[in-house]
Amino acid sequence: MSNFTDFISSGGGEASKLDILNPVSGQKAVIKKSMSYTPAINCTAIVTCIGAGGGGGASGSGQAVATGGAAGGVCQSELSLTAGTTYTITVGAGGAGGTTTTSSANGVTGGTTSFTGSNITDMTATGGTQGKTTTQSTTSSAGGVGSGGSIANRTGGGTSVPVAAVAKGCTGGAALGFFENGKSVTTTGASTTRVDAVGIDIPPTDVVPQLKPDIKAGAGASNDQLEDRVSTASDGDFGCGGGFAYNDETSGGHIYANGGAGGIGAGGGSAYARNSNSSETSTGGKGGDGMIILEFV
Repeated sequence: MSNFTDFISSGGGEASKLDILNPVSGQKAVIKKSMSYTPAINCTAIVTCIGAGGGGGASGSGQAVATGGAAGGVCQSELSLTAGTTYTITVGAGGAGGTTTTSSANGVTGGTTSFTGSNITDMTATGGTQGKTTTQSTTSSAGGVGSGGSIANRTGGGTSVPVAAVAKGCTGGAALGFFENGKSVTTTGASTTRVDAVGIDIPPTDVVPQLKPDIKAGAGASNDQLEDRVSTASDGDFGCGGGFAYNDETSGGHIYANGGAGGIGAGGGSAYARNSNSSETSTGGKGGDGMIILEFV
């Protein structure tokens, strides 16, 4: 566990222990690391837990289709917190993207975020499933699930590709859900599949301090026989999936495909690289880390 001043921000800057231990109505705090929290006064807070996103899969040498990571779950409650009672805050880490130079590699599932205590209903938001790579059949990654929320429990977006109909390709990462379940990344299949990441339609600007209203999913990056040796996708904004990276070349040198990272709670983009004349490295994007938001009322 870690101390408050390292990991809590309120509004535009770092909060002091007094800010969080003796909160005032209207104050918001964003918590990005696991810790213990013991308020000095009785208080009421709207607590939002965001699970971490899964890392994107990676395909090398044209061995498999790669999918982006799924998004984490979300849960929200209004809680009466008691002075002197210790609450345990756990913030999940985003899953690492897979990386390979020869065949294929799955990403890592995102971590679970939770807010628990002896006198409250425990809140849990599980992480999104890792992006996958396969040549066998339809591959899918399920979004994380929110539970224990008295206001809302949301499921993160997932990813799915019918591999039987797809010879090669990759997808972006899935999105977090606030006012509805998260948006998924799906495709009906084609010989070459490249599917963009998805974002949040209505940003939760009333929940997250200083969140800009025009958040976007990461843009995909494609190279087809252009001999541009590096294909790097864009990262997603808050709650938005990372972009896919596709690189299929005949370059004489080593080539790279780098999926974009997911925003908070969102899935990382996958990567596909194939170089018929040389070698390649394919790296999926990291899933977005989890988060807890406290809004004191």
